[in-house]
Amino acid sequence: MMNLLKRERDFFDSLFDEFSISPFLNKETMKTDIKETDRGYELAIELPGFDKKDVKVSMDNGYLLIEAERKSEKEDKKDARYIKRERYYGMMKRSFYVGDVNFADIKGNFTDGILKLEVPKEIKKVETKRYLELE
Repeated sequence: MMNLLKRERDFFDSLFDEFSISPFLNKETMKTDIKETDRGYELAIELPGFDKKDVKVSMDNGYLLIEAERKSEKEDKKDARYIKRERYYGMMKRSFYVGDVNFADIKGNFTDGILKLEVPKEIKKVETKRYLELE
């Protein structure tokens, strides 16, 4: 009975077993390690296959935004017929809430496919006692 349910598989069936439309839909992308230090946080973000020029880091309303874009390489052979393409060309983004930090105090470098960022801790504003001026 088990043999009836199991069909014979050929080379191309196994080739497409793990095929997905976009690898960036996978939660495994941009794997990040975050380590807390006395002064702030150290982030190590995996971006294999990307060049330094393809990676951008920005800040918006307390969110640290990491963007990486890989553009498609032009093919010389127009008659090339791929059976499977696993290398993705496109853009991915990830953001982290870091609070009210000065963007100029964030330091970073990109080496061997790893983006390392040093983010200072948010400075909590201590409210001093203030009085409302009545009209």
